[in-house]
Amino acid sequence: MHPKLRVAGISIASNAGLVVVELTVAWYTGSLAVLADAFHSGVDLTGSLVALSGILMALRVADRDHRYGYSRYENAAALVQMVLIAIIGVTVIEEAVRRLFEGFRVEITPLALAAVAATMVFDVVLFRYIRGKGESLGSSALEADAFHFGTDAVGKVGVVFGIGMAYLGYPIMDLVGAVAIAVVFLVTALRMGRKNLEILVDASPPSELLDRIRSAAVGVSGVTEVHSLRGRTSGRVVLVDLAVHVSPGASLESAHSIAHAVEASVRRAVPNVSEVVVHVEPASHDPRLDESHAA
Repeated sequence: MHPKLRVAGISIASNAGLVVVELTVAWYTGSLAVLADAFHSGVDLTGSLVALSGILMALRVADRDHRYGYSRYENAAALVQMVLIAIIGVTVIEEAVRRLFEGFRVEITPLALAAVAATMVFDVVLFRYIRGKGESLGSSALEADAFHFGTDAVGKVGVVFGIGMAYLGYPIMDLVGAVAIAVVFLVTALRMGRKNLEILVDASPPSELLDRIRSAAVGVSGVTEVHSLRGRTSGRVVLVDLAVHVSPGASLESAHSIAHAVEASVRRAVPNVSEVVVHVEPASHDPRLDESHAA
């Protein structure tokens, strides 16, 4: 089994267990904060299934219909997960407002507090494990999944605070804890959603990375200038195209060799570059011809 699939399977099983525990505590206590956390774990479970689907698609090799491969399915899966988190955040806030005006009842026990605290520790452990695997395996879907467990752990601080205060005789704090969780949901959805959306709409890689690519290309023997450098991201890899100037007297064979040397140099300098398209031009060509390239 591929390591990404193994980690995704662990995430799915863990989320399913958390949903059962948290729904049980929420039903027993009537706590909106715990119920919100159970909803979050339910969304995480759905998100983990989406992540698994994205990983399965991303592992497919490039074919006739997808010449650049399937890597962006992971980014699409991560974006879907962020939308789900945003929806649940808005829903929790709406429910908190409704309870505030219509009234509610919360019955907290020491056992309920202990159960929520235990799930918080579990979330922290899973967050560290899945985030580490996501980074080492280069998986956007697993990184998004790790953020779920991270926001769960942060959100449970609000849960413990809310139900702890409710246990001490301040039930209104249960609603405060629930809203705090919802805010964490929305902030996370915005940050991770923006990151993956930029990849899906071909946003340019960081300028520092492009500078490294430019330096690698211009350092190749026979290259006098580099321009029209562009890049886009697919999953965790970068696709690049650029134009290089060579001596007007260079033969076609020599120009071809220089283009291959540029490609090799860029790949060495930036290992996550998976493809380099090099356009070779004579140094003395009409500058107006460059208007067809990106600046």
